[in-house]
Amino acid sequence: MKSCIRKIFLVSIAVFLLCQLLFSLVLAEDIKIAFVGPFTGLGSAVGDVDKKAVLLAVDDINATGGINGEKIDLIIYDDGGDPSNAVNVVKRAVFNDKVKVLWGPQGSSCVLATHMIAKENKIPMLTGATSPAFGYTKAGNDYLFRLRADDNVKVAQLVKYAVENLKIEKPGIIYGSTDYCTDALDVAKSTFDKYGINITGMEQMREGEKDATGQILSLKKAGIDGIIGLTHDPEAAVVVKLIRQLQIDVPIIGFSAWGVPTFTDLAGDAAIGVYAVQGFNATDPDPIVQNFVEKHRQKWGGSEPVDPAQAVYDGVYLTVEAIKLAGSTDGQEIAKALTEVTHTGVQGPLKCDEDHNFTKLCYISQFDGNKWNIIDKLR
Repeated sequence: MKSCIRKIFLVSIAVFLLCQLLFSLVLAEDIKIAFVGPFTGLGSAVGDVDKKAVLLAVDDINATGGINGEKIDLIIYDDGGDPSNAVNVVKRAVFNDKVKVLWGPQGSSCVLATHMIAKENKIPMLTGATSPAFGYTKAGNDYLFRLRADDNVKVAQLVKYAVENLKIEKPGIIYGSTDYCTDALDVAKSTFDKYGINITGMEQMREGEKDATGQILSLKKAGIDGIIGLTHDPEAAVVVKLIRQLQIDVPIIGFSAWGVPTFTDLAGDAAIGVYAVQGFNATDPDPIVQNFVEKHRQKWGGSEPVDPAQAVYDGVYLTVEAIKLAGSTDGQEIAKALTEVTHTGVQGPLKCDEDHNFTKLCYISQFDGNKWNIIDKLR
């Protein structure tokens, strides 16, 4: 009799444990995360670069068990680089698809248009956009985080190099019309002012324009001894070709949109000798950088990652670490964990600072016709 009771007890325990396991499996859900980027329209080249890096990281994480046993369910949205479209897709991600985290948008104007949606709905938003306008001290958004050095850092370093190394005393600036460009212009102005240098000429080139002859001739007439480029990459190519055609022999140094393959591919030989401030350089011998480069080559047919791929790649792993630290997929808990988590990524040690930026890393590099040679690596 006792033996029979013992068997019944053991069977009951086994059934209970099995039910618990099955119940937990039913409850377990993939973690929905949105990736928002421009795959059409302005910045579409950046969108493709970022998507490859995100897919690389997500596939690796899911292949090794996901996050605490739960897979990442990645949902990709195209905002077309347009703020109004970005509002629509972020709302769809938040309200319809019930995502737990937003990776993106990636354009500064799109972030400015959408970050309050994330705040109001307590959804962490991690972006590689670089405008200083939405740093924590200005935006005050507990749910917004930046994954690479902002333009307060990069443009200030650009100007520093222009003045201290290239000895530019009469700078001419050509800039675009998006928030990304005009915010960078403000940083350039204030940094030159700290050196006591007056900007000799400033000209705007709107996105999509195919000719800037008038603007370049105006800068030449002003007597500039160096050109600072604060445009997007297609316009940058137009600018440097004109500078070469007009035989203006002055140093040229651009911000991060100038240090990417889209610019050098479009500019051709005209890009040789151009300096740029970069967020990533695939020639960096750091072992973590080279591991990322090699994994990217293997997955994507030999193509190398370029800025800002490193930022969104690091952002995936920061999100994973934050969810593990939080022990939850609750947005408020993840956001809190993002302010506390540390991670050594492609960009080196990453830790959220008072402005919700995870890094200040940037490079000063020069193009030799084949690759960007690193002159200095700055943190």
